[in-house]
Amino acid sequence: MKIQSALRALRHILWTALLLSACQPVQPPTRIHSSPEILWDSWGVPHIVAHNDNDAFYAFGWAQMRSHADLLLKLYAVARGRGAEIFGEDYLPADRSVRILGIPGLAEKWYREQNVAFRANLDAFAAGINDFAQQYPETISDTVRAVLPVTPQDVIAHTTRVMTVFIAGTSECGVVIPGFDFSDQPAASNGWALGSSYSASGNAMLLTNPHLDWRGLETFYESHFLLADVNLYGTALVGSPVLQIAFNDHLGWTHTVNTMDGCDLYQLKRAGAKLDDGYLLDGIRQSFTVTREIIQSREQDGSMTNEVLLIRRTKQGPVIEVDDQILAVRFALLETPLLAGMNRQWWEMGHARNLEEFQDVLQGQHLPLFNVVYADADKHIMLVYNGIIPVRTTGDAAFWRVPVPGNDSNLIWSRTHSYADLPKVIDPIGGWVQNSNGAPWYMTMPFLDKKHYPPNIAADVTNNRELRGLQMLNAHQQMSYEELTAAKHSTRALVADQLLDDLIAAARESNSQLLLQAADVLGHWDRQYLAESRGAWLFGMWFEKWLERTIAKATVADPNYSFTPDQLVGSLFYTQPFDATQPLTTPYGLADIPLALLALQDAASELQATKGTLDVAWGEIARLRRGKTDLPGNGAGTALGVFREIVYEPDEDGKFKSFSGDTYIALVEFSQPLRAQVLTTYGNASQHPISEIGSQLPLAAKQQLRPAWRMLDEIEANLAMREILRRK
Repeated sequence: MKIQSALRALRHILWTALLLSACQPVQPPTRIHSSPEILWDSWGVPHIVAHNDNDAFYAFGWAQMRSHADLLLKLYAVARGRGAEIFGEDYLPADRSVRILGIPGLAEKWYREQNVAFRANLDAFAAGINDFAQQYPETISDTVRAVLPVTPQDVIAHTTRVMTVFIAGTSECGVVIPGFDFSDQPAASNGWALGSSYSASGNAMLLTNPHLDWRGLETFYESHFLLADVNLYGTALVGSPVLQIAFNDHLGWTHTVNTMDGCDLYQLKRAGAKLDDGYLLDGIRQSFTVTREIIQSREQDGSMTNEVLLIRRTKQGPVIEVDDQILAVRFALLETPLLAGMNRQWWEMGHARNLEEFQDVLQGQHLPLFNVVYADADKHIMLVYNGIIPVRTTGDAAFWRVPVPGNDSNLIWSRTHSYADLPKVIDPIGGWVQNSNGAPWYMTMPFLDKKHYPPNIAADVTNNRELRGLQMLNAHQQMSYEELTAAKHSTRALVADQLLDDLIAAARESNSQLLLQAADVLGHWDRQYLAESRGAWLFGMWFEKWLERTIAKATVADPNYSFTPDQLVGSLFYTQPFDATQPLTTPYGLADIPLALLALQDAASELQATKGTLDVAWGEIARLRRGKTDLPGNGAGTALGVFREIVYEPDEDGKFKSFSGDTYIALVEFSQPLRAQVLTTYGNASQHPISEIGSQLPLAAKQQLRPAWRMLDEIEANLAMREILRRK
């Protein structure tokens, strides 16, 4: 307790020294003020106390600037299609794509279409950003200040761009639209809801566990709203005016990225020798709709260059030229007016009080993707495969995952699926729902019958992280809150259970001393990705090299072969591939043992040469790093079947640093009183020097969460700073 008291005192001293000019002395806040108030706790979480929604939006814009000003403003510049104008030519690809897709124009249109109250809320959010910048310009980097002032249209453009990036990055469109793909790590997540029959306490419980990049537009911001009509706690991607994953006293929800396809590519057929001759549709020549835009780019010497961007549009959508292909791109979220209501829908979800009200909000269908995993105090649970999904009258999911003929107007869809069409389950007999980025059929057991749904509504895929989750859920008759916490942090590698026995047996039959030594190390490994696990690094290296060799062999056999992640549970790698009738025991068995031994020889040789030993501990090389924090890591990636996903990349010193995976975590039990623990793994600020306060990586290193402070007395007991905002 003395240590905790000392840490709280230290945090208070740091906050006071850094931000004295911004606040009044720390004191218990009055229960209600005429002006919005932000109570900053010792973890850097803003607790916004306000009389009304408009004040809350203003304070949320202000708070995001204090915590993430440079990042937020940079994201808004890119959403305007003007990143290169301020930050240089590296932003040109994203600027071109934003302009080609027409995002700034849509933002202007959709701003005008907001209802009066919500338009005022967006105005207030932008005003909070601008007022903070005007009052504290010294906290913002010189270059970034050029983005100011921010408009509410910028807010809509940014949230539109983010959702477009998600749709592009999880479909075939990401590879052809510059700056709109998840080039480092695909977005992923775990989401569970446990019903009263499965929960040991009889209360519904919710596991929130998105996995995103720890940088850029995927950065989460943990926040709390205390309003007269709602106590709402959760997180939002930086730049969002509303919480996107949250819980209140009555209910909560989380999101996982689903397997829907919200963007299609059309292979156009030229009408003549030149592109300006147009394209063919149903055998008839069509002219492109052509517009021109000027993109400015700042050179290193500060001078500006101009680029003329010619934008061609077809009946399917805007044109992208890739090598010798002319492709039209069609995004469902940009072709309907539904996305205009996205931010308002999230805000209304946070104000719902029961399942009926929550579903009424969902039926607006303004969210362009994401499964919705739901639980409430009335002991209901639900999972909805949600999104703005085209109604395609022909073809299966595989047909639409590659460019389709652009000369057939029958392939140009115009409608999207209704809420009633979407796969969903409410209060299933098994007592739980789950998703870890697999197909909707696997959301509960018994599985849903996919024959009841259109063949192109979802890709039929799963992954070993999801299969590990199904194993853990089926290992219990009931699950307690403590068991749920342990399951969330599980680092056991399902792939090791599937393949390691075969690999060790084959290595022990070899004549290689190195393979025998590797077999001994792997035989003593605990099959976990804990900091102290010895053998984890060797197995991970083997697995990567085994994948590379297997894919290379398949490519030699078939030059047209193309690897996709869903194949990782298939026959290319396993003697028994995944079988939906045996989800708890398949896949298993090494498909090519000689190839696996070659990969193990490669991995052991490299590890011996670089580290001098084969039994190096996982945390010696895998590090949780952020700012000045450097701690032994735990967790690993989806491909290894580890539920506790943290992904590492090479760092300058030869070790590996965390950059993706567990971001915001929340475990909520809808008991009386509500029980909730949370963590924002990498901390709640990127703006120096605030980013050094309230680091949460030490908790992540110990696989611990922290209480969610939702009541005023809790917040006051952990108060680091108080701001009463005087709106202009």
